[in-house]
Amino acid sequence: MPKKFCIVCGREDVELIDRMCPSCYIKTKRLVEFPPVILGKICKICNAEWIDGKWVRLAETEYDAVRDVVLRYLAKEMIIDRNVKDYRIDMIKKWKERGGRSFAEIVVEGKVGNQAFRLKKKVELRLTYSICDDCLKRKSGYYEAIIQLRGRKEFSEEKRALFESFFTNETVHSISDVKISRDGIDYYFINKTAAKRLISTITSIVNAEITESYENETIKNGKREAKLVISVRI
Repeated sequence: MPKKFCIVCGREDVELIDRMCPSCYIKTKRLVEFPPVILGKICKICNAEWIDGKWVRLAETEYDAVRDVVLRYLAKEMIIDRNVKDYRIDMIKKWKERGGRSFAEIVVEGKVGNQAFRLKKKVELRLTYSICDDCLKRKSGYYEAIIQLRGRKEFSEEKRALFESFFTNETVHSISDVKISRDGIDYYFINKTAAKRLISTITSIVNAEITESYENETIKNGKREAKLVISVRI
């Protein structure tokens, strides 16, 4: 019975993939096909990413936002050889060249058969930096809700610290303004849902008096709109 051998290097009695040993397969085949450019949109203020028609804030830094955009785009557009398994993709650096064009270095690690491989590829980035809806609202002073923090008898920094200890990332990114007075603090929210969620969390743990009201009522496109005012007394 004839022995099996690699048609490239001639090695015998080895694992064969398309009549080649894994090592020769890696050397002769195009294991990964990269898109010519990577496209995306990022908010230049808060690093939110434009995903499926809406702004989503996933990363704290611009580098991490770019990395998210790159990996998401590659997951959709990159073509992997059918014999590649256990692969992982990462962006290890990005830079801008003298002419103003931006690039990223992509690394792909994986296996063909029992043979590991590591590929590097320079890919051009065409990213649009704009301002997301939330940042535009903050810059314009827009708000949907106000939380008025007060003391039952008198206000104190301890009560403020207790209240703000419940802030999440969503809370912080939804606040457009903070106004401090002798009586307490007013927090202006660009998103009333975030304000309501914060109050729900606080009242599940803290004994607080809550009063809701509305102000500045208007009619817009046939719908009644008003600013939500939530009074919180701790």
